Amino acid sequence: MRKFLSFIVLASLFFASCSSDGDRGPQGPPGEDGINIVGQAFEVTGVNFNGPEYSVFAEIPAGIEVLPTDSILVYWLEDVDDDGNDIWSLIPQTIYFDDGQFQYTYNHTDFDVNIFLQGNIDLATLGARYTQDQVFKVVVLPVDYAADATIDVSSYENLKTSVNIKESNIKAKTYK
Repeated sequence: MRKFLSFIVLASLFFASCSSDGDRGPQGPPGEDGINIVGQAFEVTGVNFNGPEYSVFAEIPAGIEVLPTDSILVYWLEDVDDDGNDIWSLIPQTIYFDDGQFQYTYNHTDFDVNIFLQGNIDLATLGARYTQDQVFKVVVLPVDYAADATIDVSSYENLKTSVNIKESNIKAKTYK
């Protein structure tokens, strides 16, 4: 009983000291201006994959800063639907044929993105549909967004909305 009484006295003192009565203290110093973190993107157009490398290096434009913690995603313009809407596919993207497969894939540094083809078939047999005049969108995704599991990166349209990418701000780099 004595322990219980001691507990009640201590709890009463604790709650009494948590009162919201009294004057408000002085305002603290102003904080730094906030940074509006948004995704950034650029488009790589006119990409021709020719042998023997079947690769293109796309420089990241000077106005786009890539931090070591950022993620870079690349989307391939796979097709255009009957209504004229672009169909973007996140790469790596594998294309299957009866005699094998190949894929669009990439790697990157903080300064460029290497987009290339690889597969178990002779890439010289792919034809212009897969190797000439290809278009890609490169998205730099700040770590704050990359860590957010609710963002659907498999869909360029959903990602663009989630990270506030404006199509009008996307610069095109042509590689013809």
